[in-house]
Amino acid sequence: MTHEPKSIAEAPDSAAIFAAALSLWLECKKRTSRKGALNLSECYNGMDQFMREVMRIANYFEQWSCKRVNFSELSEVWPYFLEDKFGEACLTVVDPSALAEFDDADCLQIAHKLQLPVIY
Repeated sequence: MTHEPKSIAEAPDSAAIFAAALSLWLECKKRTSRKGALNLSECYNGMDQFMREVMRIANYFEQWSCKRVNFSELSEVWPYFLEDKFGEACLTVVDPSALAEFDDADCLQIAHKLQLPVIY
């Protein structure tokens, strides 16, 4: 008889996903708003695809965090923390034109930039 270990992972929080997506969206728009800057619509064949990538990253990071962040050690309210800091931290790791390449390694780098209590 096999016993499955109980998962210590948290369930993904839709408010956190929204907050991370909003933060990333705003930071991308801020960094590309000056004249002659990167055109996000051209990079992603339209702004709808750009929005899909932003949502994918927010969802991906939240799912990754639920498995690897010790939330009991956080003193911040998770969705508010992501809204304030995620976009900027994310764009120090991934260029706005390369969001489609976002993966687990990027999540770990962002977690370190955010000084999150990561479970190894």
